[in-house]
Amino acid sequence: MRRWLAAAAAVALVAAAIAVAISRESSLGSGRLLVLTTVVRPASSGPVAARLLGLRVMAVGGAWETVSVAPMMLALPGSYLAPNAANLAQVSLAAGRYKGAELELRVGSRGNILDSQEVGFQVIRGQTTPLLFSFKVAPGPNLVQGPAYGGSSQVTFGLALASDQIQSVPNTSFINQKGQPVSLSQYRGKVVVLASFLTECQETCPLVAAALLQLRQLLQQHGLANQVQIVEISQDPHHDTPAILSKYQRYFSLPWPLLTGSIAAVNSFWSRLGVPPVQALPWGGPAPIDLFTGQPEPSNLVHASVVEVINPQGYIVTAMQSWPTLGASTIPSTIYKYLDAQGRSEQRKGGSWTPQTILRAITPLLQQERQVAAFPGTSAAVPGHLAPDFTLSASDGGRVTLSQLRGDPVMLDFWASWCANCRADMALVAKAASQYRAQGLRVVLIDDQESAAVATHFLRGIGVHLPTLLDSQGKVAQGYGLPGLPVAVFIDRSGRISSLVLGQLEPSQLRASIARVLAG
Repeated sequence: MRRWLAAAAAVALVAAAIAVAISRESSLGSGRLLVLTTVVRPASSGPVAARLLGLRVMAVGGAWETVSVAPMMLALPGSYLAPNAANLAQVSLAAGRYKGAELELRVGSRGNILDSQEVGFQVIRGQTTPLLFSFKVAPGPNLVQGPAYGGSSQVTFGLALASDQIQSVPNTSFINQKGQPVSLSQYRGKVVVLASFLTECQETCPLVAAALLQLRQLLQQHGLANQVQIVEISQDPHHDTPAILSKYQRYFSLPWPLLTGSIAAVNSFWSRLGVPPVQALPWGGPAPIDLFTGQPEPSNLVHASVVEVINPQGYIVTAMQSWPTLGASTIPSTIYKYLDAQGRSEQRKGGSWTPQTILRAITPLLQQERQVAAFPGTSAAVPGHLAPDFTLSASDGGRVTLSQLRGDPVMLDFWASWCANCRADMALVAKAASQYRAQGLRVVLIDDQESAAVATHFLRGIGVHLPTLLDSQGKVAQGYGLPGLPVAVFIDRSGRISSLVLGQLEPSQLRASIARVLAG
């Protein structure tokens, strides 16, 4: 299955900037808007000659304002085929929230076109916010407007989408436990956490259900519950009828929809997501009794356990397989009792993700990256306070204790291989480690809840040859109260936190954070 592959060089490829200004002033100060454009793959024709003429923006609660930009010529697609992007301008803009942007181009004999977009973005004082306009090159050749994206996460998503590197969720018709028709498209605008399951499964599926219950509690604690929809979809529509799903939901007190459908529709849905079909094997002994029908289970069903995170636009951005790691005491008794011997064995061994893993995948989809005063859920990771100490094993076999690095400025970079913005950040972080090593900066990578093999394979695959610490249980991330990934924590020579940055780093933001911690 195609995964969301972050366009790692999205900002690096457009480093050259044209300095221009806007007359509007604000008591909040000003930041910078990096205006980019890309061409959606495949480009069926070209080249198209386009001349940049103007830019307008609209603040929330305000009117359209003209921004002064230097005219420039573009030949599209040229070298700007996604995931590459052209840097049109870097402008100074009043800090605040914006809801619209309009790009004016002159395109050959077509004359001027206005690409007006309803796009939300936030300009933060002293920081750079990217804004991406996408276009299609059509036969003619003609230039056709596409969507616009504001903020690092959305721009990375937009570049990946334009380069055909991510997958949308199939528009399949399902039936819920009440017999009502349901389509995943009705949840657009929310993040959807989608899990596969079978009601007959007494191994991984009950563990997934318990993890989703814990995730729901975390979402409520962080005030995100109304923005996220949890859904489970059966992989066995022949057995899992609405009546069976209703019994299953009531028995385990699951507050989210359970979906099934026609055999053809459900099988097609999972096939398009790259999930293998269920295998029916004979029982090696007496067949267990199905709790919800009272009849012997006809066969031993082998299936894949998958959890997908779907962004508000309906695209899959994170996929997790296997079962979660959960303590027995955290699992509701009705669910724990439903586990068979194999299920309890898998619970003791632990799986490849936790409820916190999903929360960290969700959070950046719901908020724009920002520098924060403190992370929610902790009073320890606060600028000016001593950084919480820890000791972790490293991928190269060593062990590192944070307090032993005192005397050197430190950058902690929390990441995971499934995190698209982490991938986009990594080249920038590795470059900083090399560039500032002589000045004493210690860059410490901390992989969140993955094995050494997974972390090392990922880093080597993107050409990063730094060791990483392994926060295999997520306890360090939890101690710092991380609401998402990636996160950079800058610590001065005295061991105190200088600054905290959530989300993909901008080069200028990274330089400023490093300058502060080196000066401290």
